[in-house]
Amino acid sequence: MKNDVAAFLTDQKDRFTAFCGSCDPAGSDERKRWDCPLGAIETIVWRGAVFEKASAIYCDLEIETPPVLARTLGTQQQRMRALVLEMNLFPYNPRIPKGYMELRANMPGATILAGGTDLFPYDSDDEAGGMLAARLEEVCSRHGQDYQALRAVRADFFKSKYTGAKVGSHAGIYFFFLEERHFPFYRDMAAAFYDVYADIVGRRGGAPPTAQERQHMLRLHGQWAQWILLEDDGTRFGLDKGIPAEALLGAILPPLAAF
Repeated sequence: MKNDVAAFLTDQKDRFTAFCGSCDPAGSDERKRWDCPLGAIETIVWRGAVFEKASAIYCDLEIETPPVLARTLGTQQQRMRALVLEMNLFPYNPRIPKGYMELRANMPGATILAGGTDLFPYDSDDEAGGMLAARLEEVCSRHGQDYQALRAVRADFFKSKYTGAKVGSHAGIYFFFLEERHFPFYRDMAAAFYDVYADIVGRRGGAPPTAQERQHMLRLHGQWAQWILLEDDGTRFGLDKGIPAEALLGAILPPLAAF
């Protein structure tokens, strides 16, 4: 199963590029690679007419086993392999929500799956969030997962501790500890994100934005940047452990933001 999960995450890098190309055929990607103290880091940044910036970061790391994970699994293994793929798709048109997906695999012996997906809307129209919610609920039901419980995990975690404001639409889901037997669900969640987001881009990307819509978008980008820089423990952990800021922040932060 470790090999299956690792191969799946590697394939998702190519899937990400192919997805960007299908939605944004005028764009192109730039790839970079770093070797840092924790392991290998790769980034893909796509820029075009639809996506002002669509980025993915893939990390294949060896890290200390987090105590909470060791306690949950009852393992004494002090170090583990951690695979992380995070995608952030920032559209030019604010009528298209920002897309987000994170796929993780922690391997302290057994493989523990983590991650999730969501949308970050720039307007009050909840059509896109409803589309994602309906598809994820269907995937959860098919695989015996509790959509509302996973949605609550997402909502509780992605919320500003300073303002109380939610980060994202919270139509999406998140999970921290899924056993490797749930890999088919993990795989189908990723497929659902691509399918729904491609549909949203096709439906909502036509009319050009107004200056007011763009300014509102930049203010919401500022909220996302604040959460990443000040509140996300994973970002701080990565930077503290030597992951280059160009790789980590360059892949996660928006192209432009207003505060």
